Amino acid sequence: MYRDILTICWSIREVNKNLSDRKSTVDFSIKYLNKACLKLSESIRDLSKEMPNEAIDAVNEKGQKIKLSLNDISDMLQDPKKILEYHLIDLIDGWARTKAEKWPI
Repeated sequence: MYRDILTICWSIREVNKNLSDRKSTVDFSIKYLNKACLKLSESIRDLSKEMPNEAIDAVNEKGQKIKLSLNDISDMLQDPKKILEYHLIDLIDGWARTKAEKWPI
């Protein structure tokens, strides 16, 4: 599951990085990003059921450290402003990478 999350995070970053390079595929890229964030949201929601107390450290708009539950992160992945504000893809990637190192299967 963690490897799947890491793959989705990587693909979101790559498509987002190339978004400005390819004007002809902008609509396709935006649709892909929406679907990828939805898939990532579903994966995080599934994990939140298995690990209800799991939280990821983040920094809010005031610069304060906060903990975001997996359930909250799953909801936030459906709001582009929240994705950017909290750097969710990077947060999820770092969290999943740590988990994957502990449980490589």
